[in-house]
Amino acid sequence: MTVVFKELAGSPVESYDAHGMKAQRRLLCAYEDRQAVLATLAGASQLGGAAQAGYPGQPSVLAASVRIEPFEKNPDDQGTFDDVTSDLNSYSGQFVEVVVDYALAGGGHPSLPRAEDGTLLTYHMDFGGEYVALPGHALLWQSDGTLPVTPDAVPTLRVPIVEHCVTWQRVASPPWSAIRACVGAVNASEFLSAAAETVLLDGARASRQFIGLDDLGQPQFGWRLTYVFREKTLKILDDDQGDLAYGWNHSYRADADNQIHWDRLVDDAGNALYRAVDFSPLFVSGE
Repeated sequence: MTVVFKELAGSPVESYDAHGMKAQRRLLCAYEDRQAVLATLAGASQLGGAAQAGYPGQPSVLAASVRIEPFEKNPDDQGTFDDVTSDLNSYSGQFVEVVVDYALAGGGHPSLPRAEDGTLLTYHMDFGGEYVALPGHALLWQSDGTLPVTPDAVPTLRVPIVEHCVTWQRVASPPWSAIRACVGAVNASEFLSAAAETVLLDGARASRQFIGLDDLGQPQFGWRLTYVFREKTLKILDDDQGDLAYGWNHSYRADADNQIHWDRLVDDAGNALYRAVDFSPLFVSGE
């Protein structure tokens, strides 16, 4: 369905900052066409349908929010209302102003899976760290190796933690079972370009998200999922094997063999501290 509209004078307004491009457009359409315009901007409500409308010439800058208000504050004369739950001003035959705010969707990590049709993956990185206490009897003073390393030396190692936040938007059916299976586990194979067992799924945030209108003009909602992965990579140079990457399942071992102090802890059945799983089901819609 083709919807006719006009763009008001002074529109669009574009702005650029450290987060990329933003824009605002002010459109004019018939009161009766307002939901059709909204549906076009919001995109289809079902997976496999159209995604959010992109800014002309900038397909990665998407319609982030829409505000609709009467262009002239002259509603039809409908007399006195008596039911606040059903009575509403009508502007039939008049125009409404549609204010559209656009924002840069953001880029994805090159190692992320391709987003399903009708959905969007965005990514950002942060940092943190943790302190690991080391046993003093496993260390030496470089200036004099015969001197004892007393407890007051408090040997501590700062281990950087890279926080990967992956947001999956417009998800009609989140993979709840996969989230439960993967939270608290580490990657079984390379993930986000990080070695196996160095990335931990720390948790997930889920919130409802408006994703479009159905054929009857009723609002449809999906989900915005944010996965928080924490990467801990200890890189140790080995003369025979080159750089070795140790992760969440490794701890410092004082009585090291061949000067390799980081070792993998397991129970008597061979199970490591953290389960190793495949993270790819996190990005596949559920039933």
